[in-house]
Amino acid sequence: MSGDLTTTSLALLGFCILAEIGVQLSFKTVADGAGGEGFVAALFARPLLWAGLCLWAVELVAWILVLERTPLALAYPIMTLNFAAVPIAGALVLRERLSRSQVAGAALVAAGVLCVSLSGLR
Repeated sequence: MSGDLTTTSLALLGFCILAEIGVQLSFKTVADGAGGEGFVAALFARPLLWAGLCLWAVELVAWILVLERTPLALAYPIMTLNFAAVPIAGALVLRERLSRSQVAGAALVAAGVLCVSLSGLR
């Protein structure tokens, strides 16, 4: 493992972030459509749940590959982009509302990730 953020690590991290967005959007969509009696059975009957679970499993493998190549002190802060990206994706795809403070928080997370990421580039 090197201390640098390589192109491979950056690509894997990008995939992990996009996969996590997909996982969370699929889980939210499934949860919204499975309410009422028999909630658990309705969840497992939805193909989108299984797609989300499969994507999560692939993301898990990609994350392990990231950790093999990149220090955790660099990789994990970059993964926190999920805290900004998932709510923004929820607003764009699911039409959820974001408050100004949520948007500001997402921008602060992104700025922090940029600072951490740049420290890993050589």
